[in-house]
Parts: sequence; structure tokens; C-alpha cells
Amino acid sequence: MKSLTGIVSIALATVLACSALSFAEETYNAAGAEPAVQTHAPETAFATNAKVAYFYSRGFDAARYKNVSAFSNPSTGIYCITPSVSLNLAKIYPMVSIEWGASTGSALLAYWRDTNSSTNCPAGALEVQTYDFNSGTIEASGNVAFDLIIE
Repeated sequence: MKSLTGIVSIALATVLACSALSFAEETYNAAGAEPAVQTHAPETAFATNAKVAYFYSRGFDAARYKNVSAFSNPSTGIYCITPSVSLNLAKIYPMVSIEWGASTGSALLAYWRDTNSSTNCPAGALEVQTYDFNSGTIEASGNVAFDLIIE
């Protein structure tokens, strides 16, 4: 019985060791990562059913958007997106997500700010703010690529 227990223990240890090695090979080291280099494409609309959509790639790729008439970046980490369609800004719920391939860093944040209360953008524009807290303190950042969608 002891030899069977020993064989099973060795087999399990071997499987565990092989699993650990394969996991270590697949681990992504974000600290040394460089931002992806993307080719520039002609500006096109998203293939989406969203009412408004905007993809900001930090210049790695051409902007892709749907129903947007203007885009500006008045200061670091502040982005203003003006829809070309009528929206009730008091009743919309924009979704913002980080696009990691064109961003730099690993501790990033992007969110929309309710322009009904206060804003850094012109009237009628949607505001997205981006931050980086890789250094341990949260700082406004221009290193964050993002998608904004309003359905």
C-alpha cells in the first residue's frame, strides 16, 4: 500500500510541477511591456447598434466613431465627445472601458463624468476622464485608450 501511495504522490507532484511551469511561461510581464504599434486606418463608424460610440486610441489607430461631431482633449486626462444626435444627458448611461492594447501601464482607470452637475467640456458634450495609479498615487493620464458607448 505504501508503494501505491508513493507512486500516486510522485505522479501528482509531476503533474503539479508541469502545470506550474506552463503557467509561468504564459504569465504576462506588464512592467516591461511596450504599447502596441497599430497601423492607421481610414476613419470609419463602429459596426454597432449603439446610439453613440467613440474609440480613442492615443494616435495608434484612426479614431472610430458613430454619431460624433466633435472630439477634444482640453487637458491631460480630460476628453470631450460631442454627439451629433440628440441625447437627453440627464437620462443616459454611457459605458466606458479601457482599451489595453493602445494604453500604457497596468493600473488604469477611465470613466465618464456626469456633465449635468459640472464639466470641463462644452455644453452638450460627454466627458471622459482617464487616470493612472501605477506610481501609487492617482494622476490624470493621457496614456489611457478607451471606448465610449451609449446604447
